[in-house]
Amino acid sequence: MLRWLFPITCELCGEEAERSLCPDCLASLQRIPRPICLYCGSPVYGTAPQADCCPACQGQPRPFDFARAPLQNSEQNMELIYRLKYRHAPYLAAALAPAMAETWEQTAEAKDFSEAVIVPVPITPERQVKRGYNQAALLARALGKLLRRRVMNALIRHTTAQDSQTRLTAARRRKNATQSFSALPAFLSGRRKLPSHIILVDDVFTTGSTARACSKALKSIPGIEHVAVLTLVHVCND
Repeated sequence: MLRWLFPITCELCGEEAERSLCPDCLASLQRIPRPICLYCGSPVYGTAPQADCCPACQGQPRPFDFARAPLQNSEQNMELIYRLKYRHAPYLAAALAPAMAETWEQTAEAKDFSEAVIVPVPITPERQVKRGYNQAALLARALGKLLRRRVMNALIRHTTAQDSQTRLTAARRRKNATQSFSALPAFLSGRRKLPSHIILVDDVFTTGSTARACSKALKSIPGIEHVAVLTLVHVCND
C-alpha cells in the first residue's frame, strides 16, 4: 500500500524503480576508463613509468594494497555525490552501492580478501550531528549486504582546524588527513579483534590522502596486514 501511495522513482529519469536509481540510469553513469593504475585505480593516460603505478603514485607511501572505484568524477556523478552528502539523500547509498560491488567482484586482487570485513571512513562527531548520517557508513552497510560481509567501525576521525578536505590543496590534504584519523582504542589494546584483511570504504578518492591516513591507522592495530580501498568515485585528472 505504501509503495502504491509513495512509489520510488529514479533520481535521474523520474521513472518508477525498485531503488532510487533505475538499472538503465545506473548503467549509464560514467565509469573509470581502462587501463588503470593497479595501485590507486586511476586511469593511466599515455605510458606510465611502471605498468602497475601511475605517475601520481610515484614516491608516495603505500599503506594500502590497492584502491578501486567504479565511477569517475563526471558532472552527473558528482551531482549524485553532492545530493547524497549535502542534500539529505541517504537513500542514494543503497542505489549506488551495486556499482561498487560490481567493481569489487571484477577486481582480481579482491580474491585475497575473501575473509575481509568492511570498515567505513568516519566523519567527525560534529559533522555526524549536523548531517545526521555518515555517507561512507551508508555505502559500507549497503555494500556489506551485497557482498555478504560484516561492517565494523574501527576508526575515529578527530576534529582539526579544517576537517573538510573538499577545498584543500594536495599538500594540505596530506597534512590534514595525517592528523585526522586513529584506530579505536579497543582494537589497539586487543580487547576487540579484526581479521588481517580490511576493505576500507569511502565515497570519493581524490588525492588518496584520506585512504593512506586511514590505512596507516588501521595497520597500527595488531594483526592487520592488508587494506584495500573501495570508493564510489575516483577523481580523474587528465
